[in-house]
Amino acid sequence: MLAAVRPEEEGQASGAQNAIRELGGVFGVAVLASVFSASGGYRTSETFVHGMNAAVWIGAGVVLLGAVASFAIGKTRVAARAEVVQAEPLAEAA
Repeated sequence: MLAAVRPEEEGQASGAQNAIRELGGVFGVAVLASVFSASGGYRTSETFVHGMNAAVWIGAGVVLLGAVASFAIGKTRVAARAEVVQAEPLAEAA
């Protein structure tokens, strides 16, 4: 995330990244706990395993989607920043 912003905006980007990370953790736990309780629970070992399997698979799917999105977004932003950095010395020389 910090590679996508100008150096003078790194503090704001870092704060936003930390806030989003914290919210993601809170909502992730809440959603996966809801999936666990809806699909199973603590009544028996079978219901526990059934609820845990459902929550783990949904969590893995969300992580996979996030990984695909990060690879797709990351390359375009880094390439655009590299072009800007290379163009700056030319502008200063003129």
